[in-house]
Amino acid sequence: MPTSKVYSAIPYGFDGHLVAVECDMNRGLPSFSIVGLPNRAIDESRQRIRSAITNSLFTFPPHKITVNLAPAELHKTGTQLDLPIAISILSSSNQLLQSNLDNKAFIGELALSGEIRPVKGIINALETFRRNGIKQIYIPAANSPQAQLVARDLNIYPVKTLREL
Repeated sequence: MPTSKVYSAIPYGFDGHLVAVECDMNRGLPSFSIVGLPNRAIDESRQRIRSAITNSLFTFPPHKITVNLAPAELHKTGTQLDLPIAISILSSSNQLLQSNLDNKAFIGELALSGEIRPVKGIINALETFRRNGIKQIYIPAANSPQAQLVARDLNIYPVKTLREL
């Protein structure tokens, strides 16, 4: 089973920080762990992500799943990494192609239904993507008005559900 990598960003002070969300799947007892200094909200995202994937008519893989949030030394907070974690799982399980995810970034909180909820710090995240040369960005549709304030050279794709991707 292949590993996958998806990019996202988190607010960090008045700025933002790029986060690589890596997923690895192996044979073994089914489990789902997130490493890389996640806070409690990210740790709890496992249940949101599992439900969102299955309620969006994808298959949650019955494997040993490890998601790494890099860089590991950076404390990650908030729920904006739900969407990129789900995307990395879908890519690693061959339900989405990794080649379709290259040079793209994702940010958003997932509802149990698969709906993508708005997040805080969207402008910081967009500026972080710009600084890192990522121009195609998928964001919660509800964050679109804020994103348009700084979108000048970015391709912003507002999405409402995980299935839309």
